[in-house]
Amino acid sequence: MSSSSTLRLRWPLIVLLASIALTALAAFDAQRTVRAQNGVVTRATHEFANFTAWSFGQHLQESLSNGAREVLGAVNHGDHLHTGPNIPPADDLVHYLPWDENCMCHRPREGPIPADFVAVRLGSERLDVAANSYPNPTQGWTTEPMSDRMMMDAHPSVPLAADEQRWIVDTLTAQARTHPLADHGFALIVSHSGKSARVLSYTVMPMSSGDTIVYAARYTPEQLASTLASVLDGPGLLPSTFTQGRRNRDVVAVRVRDESGNLIFDSAPGTSSPVSSKLALPFQYGALELETLVRPEEAGTIVIGGLPRSRLPFLLGLLALAAAMSVVAVAQIRRDTELARLRGDFVSSVSHELRTPLAQIRLYLETIRLGRASTPEQRDWSLGHIERETTRLSHLVENVLRFSRLGRPDLPPATSVDVSAEARRIVEEFQPLAAARNATVESEIGETPKMLLRPEAVRHVLINLLDNAVKYGPAGQTIRVEVGADNGELRLSVSDEGPGVVKQDREMIWRPFSRGRSARGAAGSGIGLSIVRDVAVQNGGQAWVEESRGGGACFVVTLPVARSDSQIVTPLLSAEKRASDSPVEHEPASVG
Repeated sequence: MSSSSTLRLRWPLIVLLASIALTALAAFDAQRTVRAQNGVVTRATHEFANFTAWSFGQHLQESLSNGAREVLGAVNHGDHLHTGPNIPPADDLVHYLPWDENCMCHRPREGPIPADFVAVRLGSERLDVAANSYPNPTQGWTTEPMSDRMMMDAHPSVPLAADEQRWIVDTLTAQARTHPLADHGFALIVSHSGKSARVLSYTVMPMSSGDTIVYAARYTPEQLASTLASVLDGPGLLPSTFTQGRRNRDVVAVRVRDESGNLIFDSAPGTSSPVSSKLALPFQYGALELETLVRPEEAGTIVIGGLPRSRLPFLLGLLALAAAMSVVAVAQIRRDTELARLRGDFVSSVSHELRTPLAQIRLYLETIRLGRASTPEQRDWSLGHIERETTRLSHLVENVLRFSRLGRPDLPPATSVDVSAEARRIVEEFQPLAAARNATVESEIGETPKMLLRPEAVRHVLINLLDNAVKYGPAGQTIRVEVGADNGELRLSVSDEGPGVVKQDREMIWRPFSRGRSARGAAGSGIGLSIVRDVAVQNGGQAWVEESRGGGACFVVTLPVARSDSQIVTPLLSAEKRASDSPVEHEPASVG
């Protein structure tokens, strides 16, 4: 086998292997890219969540400290509060809050307005509560003038629920004794009672007398949640590089729980995220637990410089190329396999077709050479058989040579042909071959004008159609040949008395090496009808098969009569194109 043939056989396999390699490379690269990008995003979002938790904790501690200092800081301002004989009542703390001329009330600049001010002496069971007489306690604070009030020991308590008073006294006493504060220090207490949170911000004032007074501001759960929300929405919590003009809560979600795990604040209920961070504040700030979650839809926006450039388009293109190469390779392999099968079938069929007449010729030659044909009649009979088989060989060789030129444009130019005379001569020549198979050929050949046809066109058409009729018809049949011209068109038909061709096969039979259902298994090269249609197309005509009057098959070829040599079309590469370009009124020649 030549090197070019070897390469032609191997290149589909090379393409297929290359496509498999490209597919594997694309899959590996896709997995690596996805893993790398996920790693970058995961690290960045975890670091961002940690930073957000830390930043929120710092801002919250600062906000709580500023609020406690403003409402309780007066306790530690001036030595007279520590050394005087009188203990300042809780009402005194109100007067140290800034005065607002607009509302004619006290209100803090930092944090919410306390619901109550309370004071308790360590070891005492009595709670001193400051009463807010402002019409809207959530907007400001007013109380009686200082001259109208008594000191803490004689000041009546504002009514509170007994259990609430008991809890405040016990909690402040226990907290002050177990967690002593630094000088001028403040602390936050957050505790749950049922479904409601209790919030106290307190400080202690040691007295020179040895007593210790605990002063506290009491807040509602809503006021604590408002403080937490203001910290989340406040400036400076997140760098503008990350927020890009959006609110902080649009990028992250914050949840705050008390020391026991009870939820106090949730900026985005129902939100879940695989990336979160937790941070516990010191006891001074209520031992609150902060949890920050990066919203999943925002994970890609917090990576500085954006996510790594996606290689998905490249990978998709690579996969598409690999898929296309695989399809081409598989198609080429199937085509080569089919061609190899057809080539083997053709060689086998032609070998069989050649072997039969050669064996007959050798048999009759041996008969003559050995003197077994002793009379002139016997010798003539043997020579007649030799001549007939030689004719069959000649027809077969002509078919093979003609088949090798299918679709080629380099055929000799057309010449003027007397179709009627040519048809009569071919029918007469074929009579002995038909008689050898017990068939009779009847012809009805009318006079036709001379036509410009490719050389041997009529011969190739008639010989192949007659040979086809003899092979696939029954013994003793009559084959009819009709040739005539009508309406500017030459019509040539050959009818047999065989099983015919089913409609489903009437186009397929014109393809090389294809046979209809009724002819499968029969001898023959499988190229005769392909030659017939190719000749018809080359000469501007058509070829099809229909049912004959006797029930067999009738093969019809039509050729245009009047045209110049330049109007003869070049060979077409496929009969299918001719069928699509040349409309016919007859039923199209189905495979058969």
